[in-house]
Amino acid sequence: MRCCICGKETEKLQEGMCESCFSKEKSPFSIDRNIKLQICKHCGAFYLNKWEHGTIKDMVTKTVLYYLKPKKNFEIVDRIEDTEKNQMKIEFSCREEKIDVNIKLLVAEKFKVEEDMFSEIIFDYTTCLTCSRVHGGYYEAVIQVRREENILNKEEKEEIVETIEDIGEENVISKIIEKKEGIDFYFISKKTAAKILEFLRLKYGGKIKKSFEVYGKDKSRVVSVLRLPRYKKGMFIEHNNEILFIEEAKNSLNVRTLSGEKKRFLWRNIHQKDFKVLKDLEFENVMITEITPERIQVMSLKKYDTFYFKKEDLPKDINIEIEKEYRAIRRENKLDIWWDYGSRR
Repeated sequence: MRCCICGKETEKLQEGMCESCFSKEKSPFSIDRNIKLQICKHCGAFYLNKWEHGTIKDMVTKTVLYYLKPKKNFEIVDRIEDTEKNQMKIEFSCREEKIDVNIKLLVAEKFKVEEDMFSEIIFDYTTCLTCSRVHGGYYEAVIQVRREENILNKEEKEEIVETIEDIGEENVISKIIEKKEGIDFYFISKKTAAKILEFLRLKYGGKIKKSFEVYGKDKSRVVSVLRLPRYKKGMFIEHNNEILFIEEAKNSLNVRTLSGEKKRFLWRNIHQKDFKVLKDLEFENVMITEITPERIQVMSLKKYDTFYFKKEDLPKDINIEIEKEYRAIRRENKLDIWWDYGSRR
């Protein structure tokens, strides 16, 4: 068989042409020379049937695939290779308010078709719906973060803000109001607020109380109060007559006993009546003054009174020595020695 364009003898023809001529003469793909792309001047989102966020490379790639006709699946590559896959290589250069795009295609069907195309993406700056709502003060939901029987300090407020930012949702908060007792977040979407509220609850624990406020004719806003547990890092609590030091109070309540044993409690298993917060504890230094086979004698270096402890009641890994000092907590003439204090410092 002979090609109708170049006259070359070949075993395969498509529409009377050899593979080389078919690739040159038949161009099944097209793309607009100039493409106007809406760009949000506030957040940088771009619009292709919906508002999206991404890098410049993401934006260019998605725009090319969106406007390329006819639609076909391509593997985006850095280098076109002679394979059996449809491949697309995109190179672009940015100029002021526009991007020049060079596109190289390889279509691997009956004949391989290679094609080079050019397009210019022109920015059409506007304001996306989200930013319009944010700058207009619009909100559909409020999350109020509080701590039970306490207030949130500056570090805790900053951490919660960072946690929400790390979730990765773009422009979801209309405004943030810091109050003495906590912090309020105003969300432009109920759905997003619900997602973040559950994330905060799982991370920090606490209880949620919801209410609704009506606005407009038939619309309502969701107001959620996330009341964090009263327990926080650095506190001492008592559980089953044992003093515990709180090391972390986020995803779970992580504590250490005075002897150094680590324990972990899940929020769903915590009943506050079983965990008493110890306030205004009286700390003092004590010294071991006597060791016998059955017991040790400890003297307070503050009041110089003495206490006796059975050896069998001491932590197993504690190395006791005469004149060795420890930290202790005095409660109603009872002394609880913080055997683990040295390692905590």
